[in-house]
Amino acid sequence: MADEPPAPDGAAVLSRAAGLVDLQALGGAPFFLLANVSLREGNKTVDGVFAMTWASPGQYHRVFRFPGFEANEVFADGTMYRKRSTEALPLMMWELDQLLSLTANYRPGPHSKVRRVQTEGAGSGQTVCVLTQVELIDSRICVNGATGEPSFIDRGTDISRAPSMHEHFEYSDYQPFEGRTFPGKMLFRGWGGREIEVHVQKLIHAQSFPENEFAPPKGSSRAHFCENPETSGEVRGNTGNTIPFGFTDMEIDFYFQVSPAGGVQYAQVVYSSDPLKNNEVMHWFLGTHFPIKTCSGTPIGYEMLLRLVAGH
Repeated sequence: MADEPPAPDGAAVLSRAAGLVDLQALGGAPFFLLANVSLREGNKTVDGVFAMTWASPGQYHRVFRFPGFEANEVFADGTMYRKRSTEALPLMMWELDQLLSLTANYRPGPHSKVRRVQTEGAGSGQTVCVLTQVELIDSRICVNGATGEPSFIDRGTDISRAPSMHEHFEYSDYQPFEGRTFPGKMLFRGWGGREIEVHVQKLIHAQSFPENEFAPPKGSSRAHFCENPETSGEVRGNTGNTIPFGFTDMEIDFYFQVSPAGGVQYAQVVYSSDPLKNNEVMHWFLGTHFPIKTCSGTPIGYEMLLRLVAGH
């Protein structure tokens, strides 16, 4: 009996997939991207657009336009200039941003642990899936076995149960672009009845940009920015270094805005298996201190989604 071929190296599979779609890599071609976006929550659908111009690493411009929410963001010389129509980032905009972060979703992080690699199907239908874990979050990250292109991701506190809590990201309809490739369609499903569908309408090599393309938007806030900030410290509750829930068999998920000093500026419950306890848990979390992120030694504010499972 012939020996079976060795299992693929999981980290290498993911790194190659990220590299195939990394339009913002050093030496990449300047581009303009325009996409139509549909946001669905239950029976309600909202349509909007996302646009991005990219000149070089660290110099790009993003625009989100939706009924009830607009954002204009310019990144230049290590600084982020941002103007939003709302103080807090709506949950669906958070998930849209995660969906668009294709390269970051596939590139292994410093705290990512590869659990195992699975190969499914055969021939052109073969899929290679890498099972990873970062802290308590499990991910099943899959690529096309023939091309190596990103295919889909399932992510959650336990991807074998509680489907309503999971995030599912899907990428398809790939088209070549300046030596790389990029999906023409992106899909998100999660948190019960929430869905996001992105259709890329235009992706072109930009020969030049308007003179004020990367000028700060009028009335924008200013903050230090870097693609890979350094993180120090840990989650520290207001009653000690551990989180004393006191709740059993409860699953709850929060969206947070964290200040440069690590304090909570805004919080929203995304999902809860026991809504009657939401206020009590939220009250505790408003006194929580989160890790501090820094860019070149300067503390920066950030946003995050935190999932917690108690009693399991």
